[in-house]
Amino acid sequence: MNDTQFEFVVKGNPVAYRRIGVTGESKLLTREGEIPLDHVLNPFTHFSLRLTKTNNCRVYDSEVVVEKTRPLFFAAFRPSKYRVFVDGQLVAEHEG
Repeated sequence: MNDTQFEFVVKGNPVAYRRIGVTGESKLLTREGEIPLDHVLNPFTHFSLRLTKTNNCRVYDSEVVVEKTRPLFFAAFRPSKYRVFVDGQLVAEHEG
């Protein structure tokens, strides 16, 4: 399981998305600190029947939505696809 990290911009400020593959924990990293999205102790971080998981949060007074779509088969061994929306606009796509 690989870690995933990529960056995007919210209102001129850099923001990084980080997911730790072993624990499933994910967070957004900003200059002001970390914003947790998925926590290792939450069972829904590890078990879901849905292929697409959506996390919503506010960053720099903007609504940020991170969509993670996993493959149907052998998800632990194949890359997931990520899309990030800021205030409804697609700002980043990543596969990893």
